[in-house]
Amino acid sequence: MAFSVQDSAALHSWQQRAVVRSLGPARVRGIAGASRAVEAARDLAAETGSPAFTVQQVVDRAGISLKSFYRHFAGKDDVLLALFEEDNRRGAEALAAMVEMQTPSAERLRTCVAGLFAIMARTPQQRAYMSVMVREHLRLAEQRPAELRAVLEPFVELLRSELAAAMELGVVRAGDAGRDAVTVLHLVIANLQAIILGQVDDDPAEVGEYLWGFCRVALLTPSHGSSRPERAS
Repeated sequence: MAFSVQDSAALHSWQQRAVVRSLGPARVRGIAGASRAVEAARDLAAETGSPAFTVQQVVDRAGISLKSFYRHFAGKDDVLLALFEEDNRRGAEALAAMVEMQTPSAERLRTCVAGLFAIMARTPQQRAYMSVMVREHLRLAEQRPAELRAVLEPFVELLRSELAAAMELGVVRAGDAGRDAVTVLHLVIANLQAIILGQVDDDPAEVGEYLWGFCRVALLTPSHGSSRPERAS
């Protein structure tokens, strides 16, 4: 079976990286095995609450050989990067769906900022998995910064698009929508990490709303409610 440019374009970034490492007809067939390895790593992280699982455990769970694993991944960190990419893609899609349910620009932006915290509040059973991924994110942010920036792009683009639209409507102060999007996302990530690592005891949904109150002062024009609401005692 031939492997075409169109086939490659349909793959996610981590899958394209995995394909490049393999040769010939095994390229396309190997994507299924690579995907099983990623899902196996997800299951192990969730079950153990630890990033200490091994490549051997991943291949045993996935039902593939070590040779097949290394045909697609350079090592465990590549699998973790694939997990980050999949999680961020799915998370951005879920957040975009929540945003589309809102009409006023300010409410759409509020959902962009507070939405992930609301999702976290609804999925407490995933805290062990989230804890693993946060710790690995902090490590890989130092060791593989360019790749981690790339996997966050779906969230950055969602925020950038909403901020740019709100700027055109005069809801948000004129500025650099791309830079504002990155700044807001970093604030969101830092607060999510603080919750997961036990540095903040407040309910995730409340943290998200408080963060939106903080961001709205910086972003919204005075005529669209840039004053900060009082925090509930």
